[in-house]
Amino acid sequence: MRRPFREALASTPVVLEIVPPGRRVSEKAVNTFVERVRDSVRSLKNLDAVNIPEVLEENHAGQPFYRDLDPRDFAALLGDLGVDPIVNKVVAHVPSESVLRRWIQESLEQHGLRNFVLVGGNSSRVRYPGPSVVEANRSLRTATQGRNDIALGNITIAERDHEVDRLVEKTRAGCDFFTTQVLFEAEPMATVLRAYGRRCSSQNLKPATVLLSFAPVSDYQDIEFLVWLGATVSSRTEEALLPSPGGPPGRASLDVAHTLWSHLYAAAAQSHPAVPLGVNIEEVSRRGEEARGLLRFRAPHRSPEIRDASAVRDNAADDAAGFLDSDAITARPGDV
Repeated sequence: MRRPFREALASTPVVLEIVPPGRRVSEKAVNTFVERVRDSVRSLKNLDAVNIPEVLEENHAGQPFYRDLDPRDFAALLGDLGVDPIVNKVVAHVPSESVLRRWIQESLEQHGLRNFVLVGGNSSRVRYPGPSVVEANRSLRTATQGRNDIALGNITIAERDHEVDRLVEKTRAGCDFFTTQVLFEAEPMATVLRAYGRRCSSQNLKPATVLLSFAPVSDYQDIEFLVWLGATVSSRTEEALLPSPGGPPGRASLDVAHTLWSHLYAAAAQSHPAVPLGVNIEEVSRRGEEARGLLRFRAPHRSPEIRDASAVRDNAADDAAGFLDSDAITARPGDV
């Protein structure tokens, strides 16, 4: 096992997001998928963690439907990957705070986990049974008091009203890092980073690391899918994302991601101290035959090192979602 993920938060961490296979997928298919993930993750020398989201859908009443394996169970199937797993939990659907405390204790003691992303519900109009994200943060921090290897994360959605207020409140409640939704535009994320950094500086608060999420795309169908998920894609960026004739699939989106990284790094650096950044790589392409892609992000404060993260995919087979296949990806909960 490499260093705890918490130690990587100050040095431009690179994270790969892997959605668990569906609950109805055959055991053979799950085993095949697990082996693909193991082989691919172990080949990524500069990877710092594997992020495992909890994928669910809500009906009109806000009741959840879980179609994929539980993140803790999937982490157990993956075993020791050489990097830490990050397990996501939608706390809005936990029946009570006592049940959440039990889940935290089980995660720490029985599953040996030390990295978490606590997420809220999809809608501000639904009264959920579980605690708020801030309350859940405090519960986890209380349960892990005295441990310096625990990394606690939340979600940030730059388009929401009063997002900076949310970030500061969650940071005060113990959040170490935030993960964004998939980004294709610098704004409004750049504005949020600048304002969050200034607010932390004025309140003498250490800013949490922000993991910027990027996703290689292959064609126009991928772009439509991203827009349906809620990503902001301007007509100019849409044109830039479409591959040139004869060009490798996904290459254009990697160029867009590299440009975005430069803009957002500059925005985050405007406060003192600067807001630390990292990278969360998601795969949303529906094409099982997509070519291997490589994202390179230069970390100025770690110059001249270049951090590489490869999004490696295989053809979907045996009813299993292929490695990072979008068929196993849905919109991340809204984190109200």
